[in-house]
Amino acid sequence: MPSVNRLYIVGIGPGERGQMTRRAIEAISEAESVVGYRPYLDLVSDLLAGKRVTSTGMGQEVDRAKEAVDLLEEGSVALISSGDPNVYGMAGLGLEVASGRVDLRRVEVVPGITSFSAAACRAGVTFTESVAAISCSDLLTPWNKIEERARIASELKMPMAIYNPRSRRRTWQLDRVLEIATSGGERDPEVLVAKNVARDGEALFWTRAGEMLEEDDLREEVDMFTLLILEGEGMVRSAGTRGGRGAPDRVRIEGGREAAWDAAGGDKRRRGAAGPEARSPPDGRNPARVEIVGVGPGDPRHLTLEAEEIIERSDLLLGAERHLSTVRGLARGETTSHKGEGEFEDRIAARVRAAEEAARLGKSTSILFGGDPSTFSSSWRVRDSSKAQVSPGVGAFSAAAARLGAPLVNDFALLSGQGGPARKKAKRLLEGGYAVVLYNQDSRKLSGLAEEICETDPDRPLGLVQDATRPDEMIFIGRGEDLGRPSFEGRRCTLILAGPKADIREGRIIAKRGYQTKYDY
Repeated sequence: MPSVNRLYIVGIGPGERGQMTRRAIEAISEAESVVGYRPYLDLVSDLLAGKRVTSTGMGQEVDRAKEAVDLLEEGSVALISSGDPNVYGMAGLGLEVASGRVDLRRVEVVPGITSFSAAACRAGVTFTESVAAISCSDLLTPWNKIEERARIASELKMPMAIYNPRSRRRTWQLDRVLEIATSGGERDPEVLVAKNVARDGEALFWTRAGEMLEEDDLREEVDMFTLLILEGEGMVRSAGTRGGRGAPDRVRIEGGREAAWDAAGGDKRRRGAAGPEARSPPDGRNPARVEIVGVGPGDPRHLTLEAEEIIERSDLLLGAERHLSTVRGLARGETTSHKGEGEFEDRIAARVRAAEEAARLGKSTSILFGGDPSTFSSSWRVRDSSKAQVSPGVGAFSAAAARLGAPLVNDFALLSGQGGPARKKAKRLLEGGYAVVLYNQDSRKLSGLAEEICETDPDRPLGLVQDATRPDEMIFIGRGEDLGRPSFEGRRCTLILAGPKADIREGRIIAKRGYQTKYDY
């Protein structure tokens, strides 16, 4: 097959076009053939004119990956994955099938917005310490392992994002996870129920785990198009989003891609194909003019279309200089970093004051955050102060995973912090079969963590990434025993400890999703 032909494993985001990245659109445009699950192809049907399109049904993921690699004989191929291809998506299988047949340097994993990020941003949720992602589907992962991971996350009091919580034939598994989360009645965490996130029929509401266990009609609202976020330590909810399913200040978004008024009086907007279009609320109040925007990892091609549109129409952009530099080519308004004005919290407060002053003057303002605002950011301080709307971004974990290969395609956990507590959590999560991502690591201070990992699994594949997708990007791939001596020195690194049964092939980390247990390939 011609060496110029490339395989793009493309994350198209959760649904609406505004939450798709420019790079995803470019990759589909550059491909002669597109392969995917029919409902996901329907979401990008307007991008497929003149291309060879191959669709397969549910459960035919192996066939899709094989077809995509076979079609490389005829030209470049885009293998479509909803959300992010490294989050229960096609990245692992695509790379595994391509390995041995295609030089993996010709395979690009294009990260996308995953459902838990989109849902968290919609509902005013920020994870400040940790979050665990678990799939309740036991088709590829034995149930006893899923249950053990849910128990570990509950014992560590981590927020949990639950994917594939319930289907028509698989109903009792959700009940079991809720029982674990309530610790036999000792706890009763709040639960965000997010259906059809960023798609037609979107609906979000809050309830409690105990209430969901008791009420059949609540559980019956949950299906394979639903994501649940269970409350845990370090999970911050913005003002105006409190209350259960029947409370007057609940978040309830339904009837299409439309964000409801929150109790604090946020704006109402309809999110169209090219991003949000603000419209006046029905009672005549002026729409909110402050936006929180996730600018992704650094390369502006990984901005969502929604983020691009917001930035282009903003009169004032506020944020750290490294984030402002990412978007200057799009900005038409003034940019301000408040660099050096006190501690970090002081700079955030200065940006909030500047945004509120601009709003009083009738100007639209965007406050920029790196990666995704819902994950380890201070966006909650801005939202509580200014009642800003939030636009999700490609997270650091997602961008780093895509650059490393496919290290996160099974259950995984995100942690922030360099100290002993984070290391102990990481070790416990690794023992339970999670892949683990640690943000904000210093490559010179990993010897202690290396010792912890080597006690568990010295051969565990891992990757360390600094400034993913930026011109000065640095990447180190090795195993647990190598962690204490990475190939570069840097701060603000993202460390990914791959999941079980992962391997290093041709300089990429490939974690198996479990398809080998069901399918011959």
